Amino acid sequence: MSDGLFISFEGVDGAGKTTQVQQAHNYLQERGLRSLVTREPGGTPVGLTIRELVLHGLAAFPSVAVTGGTDVVDASDDLAPRTEALLYAADRAEHVAQVVRPALDRGDIVLCDRYLDSSVAYQAGGRDLSVDVIRRLSLWASQGLLPRRTYLLDADPSQSKLRLDHEPDRLESAGDDFQQHVRQAFLQLAQREPDRFLVIDATQSIDRVWQIIQDDLDKLVEGREPDLPQVDDELPDVDDDTDDTDAQDDADEDESTAGYEDDEQGAEPDWTDAADTFDQAPEAEVDQDDQSLEAGTVGGDADDDSVPVGSRARWLLRSRLLRKSR
Repeated sequence: MSDGLFISFEGVDGAGKTTQVQQAHNYLQERGLRSLVTREPGGTPVGLTIRELVLHGLAAFPSVAVTGGTDVVDASDDLAPRTEALLYAADRAEHVAQVVRPALDRGDIVLCDRYLDSSVAYQAGGRDLSVDVIRRLSLWASQGLLPRRTYLLDADPSQSKLRLDHEPDRLESAGDDFQQHVRQAFLQLAQREPDRFLVIDATQSIDRVWQIIQDDLDKLVEGREPDLPQVDDELPDVDDDTDDTDAQDDADEDESTAGYEDDEQGAEPDWTDAADTFDQAPEAEVDQDDQSLEAGTVGGDADDDSVPVGSRARWLLRSRLLRKSR
């Protein structure tokens, strides 16, 4: 594997993970460091289907959740805890194989919104499955891949859920006791691996949380050379002489045009006035006149004699011919 850097963001729902992931991505891009934002579940096309199932249950697929010969889905069709754990593991196996490892092999910085620690916290802590079993399952699915850094945004679920701006999914609506168990499971994981985890009080302001992450992120990427093209590198050098020549040409053109317009005002003021009126006409009105004009000239290019004298289309055409001759 190349010098890729794998970073995950964890925490209970509403702790602000997604916001901080995007902050980190923007910051790294500004520094010229290539980064990839991804998530679990749902970081691949296969994962999107699994995401719908684990977050919304069989209700997300009423056409296949047939109960008693109908498409009705009720609570009895919910996923069993072991089924849920295996689905998360399947999503992770696909995600690591198709997205995360290839990006790390390219030397990218991968920012992941949830990873295997969420499985341990939610399926073991929340669903009362074995911590060791869920961890071994997740490591098997990911081929042993662990993040270099995991930012744990810690918050009391009773407070963080107030930040949610959407209808709660299966896990978000599992109840306060479930969410409290999940939080405690996250904190226990952080205690087990203090070198990987950085626990941050997520009840602080967004800016304060980001400042803590940024300070740590600077240490993680210290010494990395920018691998994105810089704006200055993409801009071609501008020849000053060319600019001066273009400016002089524009000035000469303006002068000659002004003189021509003066001649036209003296020779045929009525038609130049009509041309100015046409330039200021609303677009819808112009389109309507174009249709009338084209309808009267089917079969070839028309001159102004092909349009009835005194008609609006005639003076419009005259104004066009006049401007074309300039």
